Amino acid sequence: MFKRIVPFLIAAILFAILLFVAHRPGTDLFEIPQVDYTLFMKADGTANVTETFTLRFKKPFRYVTWALDMPEGVTMEDLQYEVVQGPPLLGGVQERKVGPNSFDLFFQFSRSMDEYVQTPPQGLIVQLKISYSVKNLLIQGRDFTQLFIKYLGEAPVPVKKLDVKMVFPSEFGEPKVYHHPWGLQVSSSKDGRIKNFVFRNVPSNCFVEGRYVFDKPILVQEARHQDVSLREVINYERSYILKNVLGVALAASYTLFVILLPFYLYRKFGREFSIVYDAEYEREVPYRDSPDVVNGVVKRLCSVPDEHGLNSVLLNAVKEKKARFVMGQNGEIVALELLSKDDVIMKIFDGFLQDGKLNFNVFKKAVQKESNARKFLENYRRWQQNVLRQIKEKNFMDERGNKIAKSFALVFAILIPIIALFLSNNLGPAFKVIVDYVRTLMFLCISAGIAVFLMRKDVFSRWTHEGLLYYLRWKNFERFLLDFSALSSHPPASVAIWDDYIVYATALGIAKTVAENFKKLNPPSESSVASLVVIQPRVLDVVPTMVRTASQTVSKSSSSSGGFRGGSAGSGAGGSRIGAG
Repeated sequence: MFKRIVPFLIAAILFAILLFVAHRPGTDLFEIPQVDYTLFMKADGTANVTETFTLRFKKPFRYVTWALDMPEGVTMEDLQYEVVQGPPLLGGVQERKVGPNSFDLFFQFSRSMDEYVQTPPQGLIVQLKISYSVKNLLIQGRDFTQLFIKYLGEAPVPVKKLDVKMVFPSEFGEPKVYHHPWGLQVSSSKDGRIKNFVFRNVPSNCFVEGRYVFDKPILVQEARHQDVSLREVINYERSYILKNVLGVALAASYTLFVILLPFYLYRKFGREFSIVYDAEYEREVPYRDSPDVVNGVVKRLCSVPDEHGLNSVLLNAVKEKKARFVMGQNGEIVALELLSKDDVIMKIFDGFLQDGKLNFNVFKKAVQKESNARKFLENYRRWQQNVLRQIKEKNFMDERGNKIAKSFALVFAILIPIIALFLSNNLGPAFKVIVDYVRTLMFLCISAGIAVFLMRKDVFSRWTHEGLLYYLRWKNFERFLLDFSALSSHPPASVAIWDDYIVYATALGIAKTVAENFKKLNPPSESSVASLVVIQPRVLDVVPTMVRTASQTVSKSSSSSGGFRGGSAGSGAGGSRIGAG
């Protein structure tokens, strides 16, 4: 049961990691609980703006920065600032004005850049209030007037609350309002001439802007002019909203498709047939197939055998008197000597046998050379494929569903979402929110694809009637060997059965546990395999060590080798940038 849950756990952990990496803030020095933005528009087209930033510092800091750039033709005057709450400005304020439409402020709270302002455990609140007046902020179109303004440029951390208040002269009339980027959490209210918008959980490095469209030209002294019509602006906004809605709908639909199709494949190809078989245990070897075939069918689910399968081949050769283990001076097993011809062993260890003897230490040293390691692994894989062909001929499992599911996971749940992630990065800041949304859904697709990829073959495959009976009988035999009380109640009746048990326990990958059970039952000393494994359980590590050493040798060797004139989304005027260090 645990093995079936593991892919979901891995997928959940991967999804959490991807989300954390993608959405972590640019700094952990501070957070921004609230930003307040107020714009008071006068009848002549000039505007007074007040921005208040509330920062909570979590670590010692030195300074806070504020910067604002307005587009060409817009001028800013009467810049004023104050620290509403926080420590004294021991280092003062550095003010830099770059032309008539750009300001930079550097608030140094520490005495020098080598010193830091300490923060209490609950954090330290710093609140800055900045105000200024702006000219030529309004835009006159051919048949309308608009104000296109950023309330917030960007911040390295999320803004929990952005409170915007806009005040227009009554003679301007009621504007149509569009906010960018699409998808932000926003609520609105109106109190007389005051329009109030509250944005919550603005992502890090995300601007927030508003377009206020008045459907008639407004005669003011301070304004810029653009050759664009009201219809063009409205069509652009409709197109922008449509693109975002379609993007969300497509991403959500695609994610549902990726998640639901594996369930359909499971129902169609993975649900097992029902057979009549209710035995609790199998106390005798169910079938007399070679142990490497049993390993491939039962332990590996109709796939290539593993090192336990090869280990069982060696033990079976010793059991059938085709080979024997050679003991060293200290009583440990040091080699395998062939007593008669064994095609499987001779082919696998071709080039490593000396006078019919496989010396384990000599083999280990030999495969530390890349050419020898590659030769052994080629022989090993050739043996695996040969056993797999024998398994396929038995027609024990219908693997169509597994092949479809794994191919689907690779292409639709992993590759296409990765491509979508790369392409979404080119959408630009105007689609920041939808990009974050799509990124989250693509992460979910990738995690689901990884889960499908890691699932056992039998999840989407189906045993045939003969295969299911074969598998269940061997699993019940495995349960019998692992249940000491059942094994002690029905101990093997002969030396040959003792040896059969340990050979097939090796093929099933449970030999070490069974050897512990055997030790309590004292297998007869004349048994050629069972008693040997009980006395020298390290013999079970011989083949895994061989394969691991050769694989590491090969692995080490491989590792050393044209725009919208009316103002497209994101092009609103202003938008202050806040930072700290």
